[in-house]
Amino acid sequence: MLMRCPPEAGVVATRRRFVCMALGLAAAGGLTGCSEEAGPAPRAIKLKRESCDYCGMPIGDLRYAAEIWNADIGRVRVYDDFGCAVIAASQRKELDRTEVGFWVADEGDPARWLPARSARYREGAATPMGHGYAAGTEARHPADFATASAAICEKALCAHPT
Repeated sequence: MLMRCPPEAGVVATRRRFVCMALGLAAAGGLTGCSEEAGPAPRAIKLKRESCDYCGMPIGDLRYAAEIWNADIGRVRVYDDFGCAVIAASQRKELDRTEVGFWVADEGDPARWLPARSARYREGAATPMGHGYAAGTEARHPADFATASAAICEKALCAHPT
C-alpha cells in the first residue's frame, strides 16, 4: 500500500520506509540513554592504550596511576604518575578543592582506587615520571596527601621555575 505525502514534499511514504524510520528512532532513543553523564568516579584505565593527560606518556604501570574528575566534560582525566596529577591539579587550582574527585591506584592492588586526599603515600617509589610517590594502605606508606603533594610541587618548582 502506498501512502502519499503532500505533493510539495516530493516524498513517497512506503511501509518499508516507515518501519525503517521507526527502527532508527528507537535505536537513537536507546543510544541517548548511554550518553548520560556518569557521576564522579574512577574508571578502569586501558593499559598502554591511554596517555597521561599531563605529560602525554602512555600509561604502562597502573600501580602509580591517578585520575581527577573533570566536571566540564563529565569524565576523568587520567595520569601515569601521581606526581603528574598533583602538578596538573595545582596548575588548575584544584589541589585543595575537596569537591573535585581525585583518586590514586593502590600500589599493592592497582585495580583498587583510593580517594587521593585520604590515601597514604611512600616516598622513593620508581614511578613512571620519577616523582617518586606511591599510594597505599599499608604501614609502609607514612606520608599523607598534603605532605606528598607539597613535596612533589616543591620538586617541580625547583626543576621548572616560573
